[in-house]
Amino acid sequence: MNNHQALTIRADAEQSADLVRLTLTVDLPPGVHLEPHQPTEPYLIPTVLEVDGLRDVKVDYPTPTVKDLGWQDITLTVLEGTLQFVVTGRAHAGLECISGTLHYQPCVGGACLPPTTTRWQ
Repeated sequence: MNNHQALTIRADAEQSADLVRLTLTVDLPPGVHLEPHQPTEPYLIPTVLEVDGLRDVKVDYPTPTVKDLGWQDITLTVLEGTLQFVVTGRAHAGLECISGTLHYQPCVGGACLPPTTTRWQ
């Protein structure tokens, strides 16, 4: 993976009975953005978080920022910097069994790179 595509994911979880609250923190390199879960334009690839090891999953996606990238006549919403995804659900087993994937398309400036999937635990 190229440096401009590299991102880091940290998972922190709390459990009360079978209810789990998981916070995933994703750090994007400077100059890199992702499309939000609900992109501005239908042709853009959304960021999607999948979680294994939980049932009744609810994902609160990061709030995008509005940005004029200067390469089209439209203003887009994008995800940049440090992102937090908050997940709640009911555990099938212990916290160590929770994992998942983040599907996204990194973009640098006006160039979007191939869609990518990163696994986390």
